[in-house]
Amino acid sequence: MLDPLDPMAIEACFPGTLTGETEVNCPHCGTLLTVPVNDPLGQESYRCCKCGGGMLVNWAAGSVKAQ
Repeated sequence: MLDPLDPMAIEACFPGTLTGETEVNCPHCGTLLTVPVNDPLGQESYRCCKCGGGMLVNWAAGSVKAQ
């Protein structure tokens, strides 16, 4: 059972909540990127530093989609 006060459990459920950043894979080239998380329950757009491809990350749904 998860302890709701355990920082690792919080970070696992809501990426970036405690650290302010997390890692995602670019949907275009697969590069692992460290990205800032401004709203752990919202959506944010990023651009890959390797291939330049855009992506939309929906933190609440846990999805990464190519743009």
